[in-house]
Amino acid sequence: MKLKVGMMAPDFTLPSHLGSNVTLSDFRGKNVVLAFFPLAWTPV
Repeated sequence: MKLKVGMMAPDFTLPSHLGSNVTLSDFRGKNVVLAFFPLAWTPV
């Protein structure tokens, strides 16, 4: 799904590196930056 600048992202839940789940809507009203590092602990 492509989003344009200023559009609201759809709600989603992802596992965190701490083993718990993180849901985007839990941060409603706050600035959020998402960073993905797939397999960051392995040589790619």
